[in-house]
Amino acid sequence: MRYSTTLGVLGGISALSSFTVAHPFFPSILSKRDSPDNTCGNLFAGAGNNYTCGSTNLGTCCSQYGFCGATSDYCGTGCQAEFGNCTSSGGGGNPPTDPNLCGPTNGNNSCITGSCCSAHGFCGTTSDYCLPANGCQPAYGTCNSTSTPGDGGGDDSCGPANGNKICSNSRCCSPAGFCGTGSDYCKSPDCLRGFGVCDSDQTPSGASTANVSRPELGSVPYGEDLYDCNDPGHIALTYDDGPYLYTSALLDMLAAYNFKATFFVTGVNNGKGAIDSTPAWSAVIQRMITDGHQIASHTWSHADLSTLSDADRETEMVKNEMALRNIVGKFPTYMRPPFSSCNAACKATMKKLGYHITYFDLDTQDYLHTTPQTNQISKDVVHNYLVGTNSATTDFLAIAHDIHDQTVNNLTTYMFDQMVQYGYTGVTAGKCLNDPEANWYRIPGATISSTSSSSSSTSTTSSSSTSTTSSSATTTTTSTTSSSSSSTTSTTSSSSSSTTPTSTTSTSTTSISTITTPTTTTSIPTPAPTCAYPMIGKWCCKTFTFKTKVACITARVECLTSRAECIIKSALSLSTANQQCGGWQDNVCKKLDDFCDSCTLLKPCDSANFKI
Repeated sequence: MRYSTTLGVLGGISALSSFTVAHPFFPSILSKRDSPDNTCGNLFAGAGNNYTCGSTNLGTCCSQYGFCGATSDYCGTGCQAEFGNCTSSGGGGNPPTDPNLCGPTNGNNSCITGSCCSAHGFCGTTSDYCLPANGCQPAYGTCNSTSTPGDGGGDDSCGPANGNKICSNSRCCSPAGFCGTGSDYCKSPDCLRGFGVCDSDQTPSGASTANVSRPELGSVPYGEDLYDCNDPGHIALTYDDGPYLYTSALLDMLAAYNFKATFFVTGVNNGKGAIDSTPAWSAVIQRMITDGHQIASHTWSHADLSTLSDADRETEMVKNEMALRNIVGKFPTYMRPPFSSCNAACKATMKKLGYHITYFDLDTQDYLHTTPQTNQISKDVVHNYLVGTNSATTDFLAIAHDIHDQTVNNLTTYMFDQMVQYGYTGVTAGKCLNDPEANWYRIPGATISSTSSSSSSTSTTSSSSTSTTSSSATTTTTSTTSSSSSSTTSTTSSSSSSTTPTSTTSTSTTSISTITTPTTTTSIPTPAPTCAYPMIGKWCCKTFTFKTKVACITARVECLTSRAECIIKSALSLSTANQQCGGWQDNVCKKLDDFCDSCTLLKPCDSANFKI
């Protein structure tokens, strides 16, 4: 089988995947059912499952990459109509690229059905958004004259601008100082803490991680500011605030370029629901691990850590640890402070909890340029950072945000193409800091073995650009971690400061409502791919361990993608190694093709039986 271009490779494998799963020996696969994990269709992420997008998913449209969603990325070009809808609802204008934004200042996007577009371009359902007298925009959503302020009842004012009034009846205090319920009032980090309930009051289920042992692993400094890497030719790709609507598409793009990234995950921001009790977010985070990316902490609710008490600051970190533990069985040693704000007290807390405080030296400024009209500014920023640099001696630690449509669907491919053009590869922050992957996480209840890199590791560790260098021989540290276990119910009061959770519970109660958040039981994800067939230098064909035909097909796509990147890298470096890249096709990918095709119910696809 010959492929003349990368697109031909991926297109051919997609078509072959579709043919393979549509086989009379697989009647259960051919039977459509609602997606349990937000994947859909029969291509890429959905290959072999034939799931349909339904009301329990992030949207009812099935994208060309096999994920459910409600924006134009899912409902537009390549949408798989057989497995969901291919139209978006709402008022006039375009389908929403961000469910919270609307109107002419936001790409003429419309709110989802039932929501109103305010005079300032935000979607909501209260009188602030829906009353014509307040500037509701009927072309981009619903408008009416019967909406009520907040949730009605009593004095709706609250917060420091209103005499420090506290909302009653389990209501939240909005950033504008009004009491109400729903995302407009309760979502973090905007909800005014201490003047009513907030989304951040929720506590993940399971034992607290507060008492887990936290030895300092490796040679990367703890509790200090890290601004840059020491890994020439690499750019640490980091994304804050997710997961969100666009994260799955970003993972697809990273896979296409064979880049890795670090995701600074926030637990319950922007009204998206808690990451460990919202199946779509849990699935995306598990995929991050499976795809070989790094997960790091961006706090539970995106609070400004410099403004919190020591107890509340620790709670922000511990709650996120618990949620990530519930999803992937471990929690990170890397964090990034929201708003890049971490004062001396904050640093002391991070030191105590065993975190690397990770900043950046390449700011894409994507958070400032979130519309199609302004995104070019971020592209120019990226270009100006890279142009004229020598990748043999230069590296970067970059920041972007996967909660913005324009970041993922406009800036990302441009940035990745620029990186390839100037000779850079996308890696995780841990890799860029020369920190072995074993040091990136803590596993509650496990024996931790830490290995520090034997090479020198240099990183800027202060805002005044003081450079700290550490060099040590290989050092192994072993420690047994533990976590407390008791059975109680965790209750958070709307008027009291939250404290570090210390109990095991399957029910978390807040004054918003009683929220049942069962512990997410999950096995340790499939390990990152290993080198199956080393070729030119550090490049090698990578395959995942697999046990099913669908996973075998995924490994086949990864093989062909790796080969395509090898060819691109060789061409850019004027190398004569293309024949070696082609060796992947003959020695690995083609054999994997044949192996996947030979799998039947009587001959399962088990990578242990695949021989190169």
